[in-house]
Amino acid sequence: MTDATRDDAGIGVLLGSGREAEVYARGNDAVVKLYRTGQHGHHAEALALTSLAGHRVAPGLVEVIDHDGRPGLVLERVIGTDMLDLLQRRPWRMRTLARALADAHVVVQGVRAPAELPDVRQVLATRIEAAAVPRELRGFALRLLDGLPSGDRLCHGDYHPGNVMVTADGVSVIDWPNAARGVPEADHARALLLMRWADPMPDAPLATRAVVAGGRSLLVRGYAHRYARAHRRQTQGRGSPARLQHLESWLVVHLAARLSEGIDAEQPLLTDLLGRARRKDHAVGGQRSSQ
Repeated sequence: MTDATRDDAGIGVLLGSGREAEVYARGNDAVVKLYRTGQHGHHAEALALTSLAGHRVAPGLVEVIDHDGRPGLVLERVIGTDMLDLLQRRPWRMRTLARALADAHVVVQGVRAPAELPDVRQVLATRIEAAAVPRELRGFALRLLDGLPSGDRLCHGDYHPGNVMVTADGVSVIDWPNAARGVPEADHARALLLMRWADPMPDAPLATRAVVAGGRSLLVRGYAHRYARAHRRQTQGRGSPARLQHLESWLVVHLAARLSEGIDAEQPLLTDLLGRARRKDHAVGGQRSSQ
């Protein structure tokens, strides 16, 4: 979101503006997240934040409002800095922040998702169908998705350092319009994709982008290692698989779904990665049939 100070909606000082919503101050302790006309993410966000009440890992939901026909949420105000900004300004904190990122993600996924949230498999299928990719790649991704499990855990849908605020008390996960229900691996795979291959700052100076690129692999390794350990601890005794059994398949499915978002800078790389995964799958399938 971009910083601003105007009171365009007449409800408070404008703190930031993004593609889906604007955020306004309401006193010292709350903000109003006002969704733009035609955006409907407030439903999922309200459901997710309600389910997370008491877990101290996301802002508290105060109320759902309507302002001049636009839906909005009154949220607890989070005082802190987003993790992406901290990673840029204080790269020596990379390891600590990677662990905090993973720990918060596992806490989120320990929560049972409201039944009203969409199934992440259905969300991904819709996105893959809309992706501008060759038919054979789309079919490959949909076949993989068809073999992946459903689940009832809370999934953020867009988990990355830019959506995690670092506060004096820990971290707080923000921006929940893409919340869904599914298995933890599905959301973990989306996070890995974003941290490995997404372009988080398309307008940033080259020097800044170079710093981020250099630290990206360290962040991913730290996050992935910590997540795997925390996931094993959390799932022991709950009847869920302790190991991440389908992570590679979820990553491939997310590659195809990400292509539906139309980010030109990412298209060549993601398409190439999807094609490599398909060729690898065919090679493995051919070996099995010849045995």
